[in-house]
Amino acid sequence: MPDLGLYDVLFEVSNEDRHGILHRLEEEPCNVTKIAKGLGLSLPETSRHVSRLCEVGLTRKDPEGLYHLTSYGGLVLRQLRELEFTTKFREYFTNHTIAGVPPQFVKRIGDLSGSVFTENILDFIRQIEHVIKEAEEDVWMLVDQFPLNHLSLIIEAIERGVRFRILEPRNRVLNPDLEAMAPEDSHALSRMRLTPSVEQRMMDEVNAYIYLSEKRCVSAFPTLRGENEYKGFTSTDETSLRWCRDLFQQHWGEAVQRKPAPAVQVKRGKLSTKVGSSSRIIIIGRERPDLDAQAIQDAVDNYDEVVLRGRFNIGASTININRSVTIRGEGREDDIPETKIYKKGWKFPFLSQEFMFDIRGEDIDVTIENIHVEDFNGTCIGTRGGNSLTIRRNRITLLSGLGRGLSFGSWETMSSE
Repeated sequence: MPDLGLYDVLFEVSNEDRHGILHRLEEEPCNVTKIAKGLGLSLPETSRHVSRLCEVGLTRKDPEGLYHLTSYGGLVLRQLRELEFTTKFREYFTNHTIAGVPPQFVKRIGDLSGSVFTENILDFIRQIEHVIKEAEEDVWMLVDQFPLNHLSLIIEAIERGVRFRILEPRNRVLNPDLEAMAPEDSHALSRMRLTPSVEQRMMDEVNAYIYLSEKRCVSAFPTLRGENEYKGFTSTDETSLRWCRDLFQQHWGEAVQRKPAPAVQVKRGKLSTKVGSSSRIIIIGRERPDLDAQAIQDAVDNYDEVVLRGRFNIGASTININRSVTIRGEGREDDIPETKIYKKGWKFPFLSQEFMFDIRGEDIDVTIENIHVEDFNGTCIGTRGGNSLTIRRNRITLLSGLGRGLSFGSWETMSSE
């Protein structure tokens, strides 16, 4: 084999026919006749091309006359894919930059070769909507700003059990005036920021845009002015999905938690019907019914184990449970649970049967443990149907007698466990 340099190899593979032969041999070993027929070449010119490729070590011929791609040839061909991809979309990459993308992902940019380029802005936005609508498990977003224009789709996805991760630049984290927004938009934004089904983090600068589910990915890169003009690539093939997933995970691991903006009251939406989702989530009580009830409800809808920490005021709400879940309070001191839940805002006498936890569902197993319930109306835990209900190591503290819920002077406190 002659001593060849980089430019010698580039010269050999720069010929379109020889490059096509390498791709054909990547699929399967072939003889000259099969190669010529598949590529529409004459036998003499095919023989000449494969001989040159053998001379530089990119292919080899076996005793049966079949040509094979060598290990070296396969490596060169894979490295050429990155150049093929960027050359194919040279106009896009002339006006857009990947300078901020980590080098290991630039080297793998050819993984997006199975993507379809979408230049029309409306079509690109529709592809983002498809990502959210089709998702069954997770949606990850690496964005230049908070995705307000997709709020309704995100809420619909949350209600069917989809979990979101949203990563945005620190200097463009959006804190809109909720009071100036339409009530339904204000409600949706507040719920999106409060539910444990949505995690948000910040990074110093976003140098790629990704919208990713388990089924579809949409990717784009900023213009030379650093703007997202909603033009880029869409794909459903696993190689493209893996590139987008790996890049997002790298940035997510380096990002910091986003501090939520103050929120208005959040009403509980319809229950998720998803079964068997993520395993464990920790919820911290804020003693605000507009936050606590929503956070607990979304957690029991989407996680197998819900750990409660601190003190929770769920107002007059009921936590509805229709799937198997374990709800566990964190911490115990002097054999009393440190996690406390109470209801406020209800009136006495009770006009209807109310619950703190209302359990309904066929073939479900629910455990509630290590929680100190301090006040509630009606029934603490109500259950109808299901396989099993386990209640252990809990404590209930209530005002006793007819004065419960009213002020009639001093009343003794009755505790039951």
